[in-house]
Amino acid sequence: MKIAHLLGQYLLQNKKMQLQSIGEFVLDNFYENPFENEKGKIRLPGNTIQFSPDKKAKEDAGLIDFISQRTGKIRPLASSDLEDFLNIGKQLLNVSKQFYIEGLGTLILDDNNNYDFIQGNEVMVATVPEDIHLKKRVVKREEHADDMSFEDGYPRPAHSSANLLRKSLILFALALGLVIIGWMVYYFFQQWQDKNEGQENALENIQPVIPSPAQDSLKAGTDSLTTTPLNPDGDYTYKVIIETSKRQRALRRHKELQKMGYGVKLSTEDSITFKLYTLITGPLSDTSRSRDSITRFFGRKAMIELK
Repeated sequence: MKIAHLLGQYLLQNKKMQLQSIGEFVLDNFYENPFENEKGKIRLPGNTIQFSPDKKAKEDAGLIDFISQRTGKIRPLASSDLEDFLNIGKQLLNVSKQFYIEGLGTLILDDNNNYDFIQGNEVMVATVPEDIHLKKRVVKREEHADDMSFEDGYPRPAHSSANLLRKSLILFALALGLVIIGWMVYYFFQQWQDKNEGQENALENIQPVIPSPAQDSLKAGTDSLTTTPLNPDGDYTYKVIIETSKRQRALRRHKELQKMGYGVKLSTEDSITFKLYTLITGPLSDTSRSRDSITRFFGRKAMIELK
């Protein structure tokens, strides 16, 4: 139902109505005659509505309640609809046009920039009983629940099962995305954890390695240092330290050399610095030659460590 029709009904019922920033309307010298009713409408005699302009007039709380009850909207929406309707009318008045309120009359702006009201010669105000009106409105909503409504000039979107299906699909897509992201995080975390555990096991499970025949080729070279032998005539097993480095490099270098077929081993005393070494069995008089040969072969200065 249009706001204008509701204004006429409220004035007929309450005999007084105030429109914010416009003024007050009073229904005077009117007595309803049942024989003048025609198809649920009442004809008002001329000069029955008295208007008092007041640009400082405030919102009529009773009118807002009336609009809310008749339209089924909450009070803030009813107040907003009335304000929009009046703002459009005031814009018309500001450009020297008439603001016609169906069921009441016409507002104009006089030469002194004041509002003036002209009642229609034959004002028709709908007076449909409230219970019938509510029943019709409920039936209309049930029959046209899926249609677009333009009541009061404001479009209202349809409430259909398509909207529910769209929302369900969006929620499902979001949930699926979260599951995929969680699985990816778990997968990469598991890979990282397995890698670290493998490196730990590499340190714990290193077994003594018997020097490979390739190490015999390291006998070439000249003595650069001499070591006082403990038993120069017998064989002795000693360490040749190939490299001393931090954990990550030591693990990587140990793996590379083992793939190349070299018998190497890792040891550490503080779990921070690791020694990469090989074991050689031979006369102690050959330690210098072994050290120099391994230094030239790997390009890093080797060291001898006796057990």
